[in-house]
Amino acid sequence: MFGYCFRDDAWLDADVADDSIGSRRGNGCDSMSKEKVNHPSHYNQGKIEVIDAIEDWDLNFCEGNVIKYVARHRHKAEPLEDLKKAKWYLERLIDRIEDESR
Repeated sequence: MFGYCFRDDAWLDADVADDSIGSRRGNGCDSMSKEKVNHPSHYNQGKIEVIDAIEDWDLNFCEGNVIKYVARHRHKAEPLEDLKKAKWYLERLIDRIEDESR
């Protein structure tokens, strides 16, 4: 079943097999094992999270998404999909810069 539970200032996946209807409604969440909203595993594959680099480098939306999708593609079920997303944002960024220089 699909659902989320709020615990310790984070939304967690209610991906449990036991009797957890109450957990999915936010009543305990004791058997929660994966955190998919706040720091999912594909976000933590190195020493820093991608969002920290994006914020530190003060990248705009398109620039940040290029970095995000390239950095995470190897850790996803469909890596080519993420690379295509990065390409889409990169092409949009290039178009914007070309338009500004005209």
